[in-house]
Amino acid sequence: MSRQITQPLNQVRLTNVAVVRLSRHGHRFEVACYRNKIVNWRQGTETDLTEVLQTERVFTNVSKGQFASTKILKQCFDTSDEEVVCRFILDKGAVQVSDQERAAQLESTMREVASMVAEKCVDGNSGRPYTVTQIRDAMKGAGYMVHPTRNIKQQFLDCVRLIKKKGVLDIERAKMELCLTLLASGGGDDDVSSRRRKALDLLTAEGISRGDVTPATGDDDSKVIFKSDPSKYRRLEEIAKDESVGGRLDITRQCVTESGDVALGSELERRAMAQQQYDEADDEHDVGPDSDSKVEEEDGAGRAMEDLASRVQANLRVDDSDNDDENFSRPTANSRKAQKAAKKKSKKAKRREKEEAAERDERVSAEKERQKRRAERLGLDDEPSCTRINGGAQQQPSGGGEGSKSCTTCGGSFTPAEYRAHFRSEWHGYNVKLKLRGVPPVSEEEFRVVDMDAFFD
Repeated sequence: MSRQITQPLNQVRLTNVAVVRLSRHGHRFEVACYRNKIVNWRQGTETDLTEVLQTERVFTNVSKGQFASTKILKQCFDTSDEEVVCRFILDKGAVQVSDQERAAQLESTMREVASMVAEKCVDGNSGRPYTVTQIRDAMKGAGYMVHPTRNIKQQFLDCVRLIKKKGVLDIERAKMELCLTLLASGGGDDDVSSRRRKALDLLTAEGISRGDVTPATGDDDSKVIFKSDPSKYRRLEEIAKDESVGGRLDITRQCVTESGDVALGSELERRAMAQQQYDEADDEHDVGPDSDSKVEEEDGAGRAMEDLASRVQANLRVDDSDNDDENFSRPTANSRKAQKAAKKKSKKAKRREKEEAAERDERVSAEKERQKRRAERLGLDDEPSCTRINGGAQQQPSGGGEGSKSCTTCGGSFTPAEYRAHFRSEWHGYNVKLKLRGVPPVSEEEFRVVDMDAFFD
């Protein structure tokens, strides 16, 4: 009689489980939830309890399937209603996260922080953005650790502050391009010019340099376009709303970064030209007894900038007299050093190859001379019973016939049985080694009198 196999009918298999745990009065309580519904429940976007819980039961251990008794629920929560207890655990309990989930969450947060830093920060000298890989390496070098639940914006600010403090990268917040528009007040062009000068004075007092202010184009003085650090935006907005200015502040570009090829000399020339254009535009609006002294100071600063640019270009100029091509010039000293080092290394390699080839030829000639002297000493004929063919020792056919086979290394014809034995012989092995070294093979008579170990040692 066969035995019937029975399976439990009331068994519920829980998959994709997220456990919410709460300890109360020395007892542990757990509920089994769906992973993507706990956050929605706590944010208030999900109100249906059946969509959050996999089963409306309270456990003491979800993994073992152990339920909490009614007596313990009554003792710890003053009620035996499991739905009320589940709601309490969902609101107050801690979500249990596995190691893989925690690592994935930290990696996602790290990626978001690094992307925000790469997007909103630039190099302090060149004004060019960093890549995400460079930012992540800098975060690792500075020892910054992300927090999975903190605000990304706050972590971004803390990360930039720590990288600057540690000096891992020369990093700064990318400047914003703002436009201060002077609203019409009915006072005419003189009123607009005076308010523009007042706005420029206030911007200078807030740390906005003259090089960051774009010179006015044409006769329109109602707009002041400048670059500023994002941390100063609120203060600049207060300046724009000041009664003496009477303007409106707009953001034209969120992040200002440099792009394209760059050279130090051209960059200094560009900045000097921008400073000169600003000075020329500002001279037209300067009035008062102190304007002449200001112009002289600004002209001196412009000339100093031009002198600096010319000196840097002179230092960067490369002498083309050593080049075969007149149109070719190396851009930096570092590339010249690298090319010299590579050329020096190639010369050493060529010299080493020549020395090795000379040593190999010397060993081959010595072996040939030694074999010749040994043959003369033993009285061997110059043309023994074997005949040379193509530098090899052609052995006379021992059996002859259509079934014979020849050896291309040692020469000679052999029967099938002798052919197999020949390939296992020391004579054939010795000729193979000679062939690899570029030495002509020897005949069987020469092999009997030759010293095998002397040549290969």
